This record gives sequence, structure tokens and C-alpha cells, in this order.
Amino acid sequence: MNGAHPEQLDLVRRLLRLGRAMYAVLDEPMGAALGLNLKELLVLSAISSGDDSPGRIAARQHLPAPTVTRLVARLVELGLVERGGDPSDLRRSPLRLTDAGLALDARRREEAARLLAGYLAHVADDTVHDAIVALTRLEAELGAERQPQEMQRA
Repeated sequence: MNGAHPEQLDLVRRLLRLGRAMYAVLDEPMGAALGLNLKELLVLSAISSGDDSPGRIAARQHLPAPTVTRLVARLVELGLVERGGDPSDLRRSPLRLTDAGLALDARRREEAARLLAGYLAHVADDTVHDAIVALTRLEAELGAERQPQEMQRA
């Protein structure tokens, strides 16, 4: 194997830089406005989107399972998430947002939209659309839900 091509390295460098920039735009302001850190908000968002188990959230968010378990426990303690029962599988307790969690998630979406509107104000709508299409395709081709250790074994 010859290693990554220069374009692949450039892609990774750009994605990492943009990720850090987005994190900087969102982390402190979201924490100040909503009282949760960005990882807690990502877990809240994942549950809102239908991910109802810590394992599923960990896989989709590329977070260690113990971290997600700890984050879920905090969200449960804060009354934002509850564990339900699954009559067909007593080992499973699906996660769902409480009314307070739903309200906070709505505020999260509003605050993120406000912050990103300012940050991306000068970026053309076509550029944003093209980036979403390209990144969606890249995620699909990479099997983005697989954990890095799974990718190394493939």
C-alpha cells in the first residue's frame, strides 16, 4: 500500500480544520445559552432524531460507548431524557426525550441556526448545498457509521 494520495490528505486536513472551526463557533455559545456542553447536546439531538440506545448513538457520533453512557446518565439526571421499557425485549430500555428535553432540543436547533447563520452568512446557498451532497456521498462511500477500528479490519 502506497499510503494516502495528496488529495486525500488535503481532504482530511480541510475536514479537520472545518470541524474545529464549527466546534469553536458552537461550543461556548451553545453551552452558555443552554447549560449543556456540545457532546451532551449531540446526544440530545441524536435521541431527538430517533437513536434510542447508547450503542446506536456511540456508533453514529463516533464516541466511545462509556462516554455516551455517562452523557445519557447526566441527561436522565437532568430530566431531559427518560429510559422506557420494551415489552418485546426486557433487556432493552429505549431512550426518549421528556417534555423538558423536547423543549431544550427546540432551543438547541434555534440557537444553532442563529449561530451558524452568522458564521455562514457570506457562503452562497449553492456552495452549502454542494457541500452537503458531496459530504453525504463521502459518508456513504466510507461507511461513516463504522468505527475506525472496524475500518482498519475491513
